[in-house]
Amino acid sequence: MEPIDSAHETFVALRTDIAAIEATLVTEADVRSKVIDPIFTQVLGWAGNEYLAENATADGFVDYVFQISERSRLVVEAKRDSRPLGCAGRDTGRGFVLDGPIFRDEAAKEGIRQAIRYCGMKNAELACVTNGREWIVFRGNRLGDGSDTMKGTAFVFPSLQGIQDKFKLFYALLSRDDIERHEFRAYFQEVEGRPIRSSNFKKALRDMRSARLMKSSQLSSDVDRVMTAFFDRLTGDEDPGLLAECFVETSESREADTKLARISEDIVGKIRNLDTSDSTALVELIERATQAKRHEFVVIVGTKGAGKTTFITRFFTRILSPDLAAECISCRINLADSSGDGTTIISWLDQHLLAALEDAVFAGSPPEFKELEGIFYDEYTRLRKGPWNRLYESDRTGFQIKFGDRVEEMREHKPNDYIRGLVRHIVNSRKKLPVIVFDNADHFHISFQEQVYQYARSIYESALCLIMLPITDRTSWQLSRHGALQSFEHEALYLPTPPTGQVIRRRIEFMQTRLAESERLRPDDRYFVKRGISLSLKDLSAFTRSLQGVFLQTDETARWIGNLSNNDVRRSLKLARQFVTSGHLEVEDLLKAHIAGTTRQISKRRAALAIMRGNYDVYGGQTEFVQNTYAMSDVIDSSPLLGLSILQLLEDAPEDEALGHMLDLSQIDQYCEAMGYDSQAVQVWTDALLESALCHDYDPTVTSVSTASRLEITPAGKQHLYWARSNFDYVSTMADITPVRDRETFDKLRDAIADAGGGWREKSAVFIDYLLAEDANYCTVPDHEAYEGQRRARRTLADTRDRLRQDTSARR
Repeated sequence: MEPIDSAHETFVALRTDIAAIEATLVTEADVRSKVIDPIFTQVLGWAGNEYLAENATADGFVDYVFQISERSRLVVEAKRDSRPLGCAGRDTGRGFVLDGPIFRDEAAKEGIRQAIRYCGMKNAELACVTNGREWIVFRGNRLGDGSDTMKGTAFVFPSLQGIQDKFKLFYALLSRDDIERHEFRAYFQEVEGRPIRSSNFKKALRDMRSARLMKSSQLSSDVDRVMTAFFDRLTGDEDPGLLAECFVETSESREADTKLARISEDIVGKIRNLDTSDSTALVELIERATQAKRHEFVVIVGTKGAGKTTFITRFFTRILSPDLAAECISCRINLADSSGDGTTIISWLDQHLLAALEDAVFAGSPPEFKELEGIFYDEYTRLRKGPWNRLYESDRTGFQIKFGDRVEEMREHKPNDYIRGLVRHIVNSRKKLPVIVFDNADHFHISFQEQVYQYARSIYESALCLIMLPITDRTSWQLSRHGALQSFEHEALYLPTPPTGQVIRRRIEFMQTRLAESERLRPDDRYFVKRGISLSLKDLSAFTRSLQGVFLQTDETARWIGNLSNNDVRRSLKLARQFVTSGHLEVEDLLKAHIAGTTRQISKRRAALAIMRGNYDVYGGQTEFVQNTYAMSDVIDSSPLLGLSILQLLEDAPEDEALGHMLDLSQIDQYCEAMGYDSQAVQVWTDALLESALCHDYDPTVTSVSTASRLEITPAGKQHLYWARSNFDYVSTMADITPVRDRETFDKLRDAIADAGGGWREKSAVFIDYLLAEDANYCTVPDHEAYEGQRRARRTLADTRDRLRQDTSARR
């Protein structure tokens, strides 16, 4: 059952109950408690903690203030049943002008004036005056649209029977969920003669579903297969050595290497000093507490894609000296394998850390009894001398069996105690450094990460060890300000994300080295043979150098790839492969040129189209990397530049010492509302931007605006913002598939593309004219310095249009 259907059933039953107590509705308090309160809470979906009764203002007390996310949305003024509002006999659901002849009763005039005054004080848009039977619903605050509030229209419901007859309208105007979505605005716009759009025309030059794969020869298909295999190898999934070998060093990573090596050597030296077998247990305990630095907790901080896991792997296999590495026993817990459920993560960590430590300490074999005796020697001695002494003296075998059962019970039911025993055993008995890496915790929400951090701290507090926790810079910021990181000392090592061009170049160079080695060992081998193409290892080595020049021929192309993938290495490689195999790039011609011993350059326009359209003749819809910012959503009618406006706002966000370049959702909403954009449209478009990774929340796991709180533009968002304002090819690509709502514009677009020469330029210019004109229908940019970025964005778009037409004229 839909919410509105359930609400209708509830209202019908409630109306029967109200009729039975009608004689008791004497005072305003009676009306409020027996009629108004039940209708709002039981029927319209408002929670008891979402409204304030008798809320004080400087000019009196508001009967009701209904709030969503602590923002006032609705003001209700209540009157007693004996004070008529003049609505009896009126048409249910009809709109009447507030200062017209309908609302002449004193109670109605008084309630309307009060509600308007309180809406202004509380910044609530919607108002309602009711005596429990008659209901008047109107906009008490016009939000700066320039209209006189009293010239606005009010919807009238003259009785509870009237509400039942027009329940859909009543529910749309006053229900909690519909008010949150501002559904009421469309009804007021319609009744006031200002519908959002009178035309239903909506058509694009090309339906995205009509996108066709570009024609390719067998040779092109073979090249695609070769490139797919080639880029699959570049990810390192099949070759772990590639990741460590191809790690792009920076000054920060070299400093991190040095610090981490120093930390490791320092702890190993202290462990060696723990060998105090010639001293008493007390002396050993004192020395352990006073001489050894027990706490070494290292946080590896880097953006997503910075290679934090690779850095750690590479450090212990390539950077740390072999002698020092031999002094370490390491295990890695991959949190990405967990479910991310915070309620079960502690037991999951116990289970996986226990198994990883046993495997690392005992080389994959289960520990023998003598080893268990050594691990838990203190407990063994306590039982032998204390409560189990008689058993020990009379039956050694029985004692050992019972002790073994006790250890197994600890392993099963108190795994954390067992883990601590293993860590102490590594240090005290094996004289090794326990190194425990808790990896990929930042794939999950902040509370989950805090639990992992606190778990890791508990291990590190219990024994001498080195704990490493790779996290993103965003996670570091959150935990240091709002969580566990602010409570404890730790060593933080920062790894910046290397430029995408360097990452891909390093990997191609590595592959070239491998190919050269294979060529030396097997000079006559063919890498791939298929109809029309046959590449020797020597050919492929040379071709990879040509390939590198294709998509890294300029810093701009590499920057596009990095930005659109938000600097994630794996996603960069995925986009690079799609790019290289695009029919727009014509790599087939590049290969032919290589085999013929000639060279071929790829134009910047072909490179752009290869990224934007992939292997299709037109843009085929929202993809993993490229979005149509002019049509982020069609759920609600709004300006095609709303997405650009939000991205521009995020781009212009001032840096806050505590938050960085982030804005609260409420700030975004209020900023856009001041431009005239509908709040619901802003929310829907922001959600689309967030889901497509053009902006992100301070919590990296949040991808829905319903759970987001603070947003920041991403590198992909900046790239789209730049393209949407000024890139010819992006505008042209989206002009093909963006539905326009004006038939005249559509006809102009269709006429423009009929010109085989510069038609795409004129088409793009016409499209920009349409974008700017549509935007003017929905918003007005305030003449205030806070909106200078919005004015600049629109000027830049207009300049792009002018340059397109100048370019067209110059080519004629």
